[in-house]
Amino acid sequence: MTRLALLAASLLLSACASMDKAQCVNANWTAIGMEDGARGRTLDRLGERRRACAEHGVQPDAERYAAGRNEGLKSYCTYDQGFRAGRGGNAYNGVCPEPAAADFVAGYQRGRELYGLQKRLDEVNADLKKTKAGLSEPGVSPRTRGQLAERLEDLSREAQQLEQQLARAQSRR
Repeated sequence: MTRLALLAASLLLSACASMDKAQCVNANWTAIGMEDGARGRTLDRLGERRRACAEHGVQPDAERYAAGRNEGLKSYCTYDQGFRAGRGGNAYNGVCPEPAAADFVAGYQRGRELYGLQKRLDEVNADLKKTKAGLSEPGVSPRTRGQLAERLEDLSREAQQLEQQLARAQSRR
């Protein structure tokens, strides 16, 4: 089987931990471990695969899986992958060994900073939209209209500040 075919097979197998008998019997545990490592999955994933294959009387090759996973972690445990994970709001499960963990975590923290700023900006923009809608509703008392106008100014100012912080943080990447 060619390397490309092995990778394709491992992608299919690693899509979910539930494996049928043929997949368990014919599994390339090194390739499966490599894919799991490249996706930053914990060793718990092997336990899931072990349980799935136990139903078919098959025992995964833990040594080959671990070797493949360690190889896959080399492509996962980078600054750029950490940044992508953090920017996407994903959790980091502490899978990277030192010294690669330091690079990953630095990228992850930078990505999480951007994620947090963007999330707050989205919340503020949603509040802005609601507040503007409240101002345009008929029958709003003058007092409530004044409060909404004040709220609109505060939210607009916060949105502007968040946009500036986001632009600065993105330029520091």
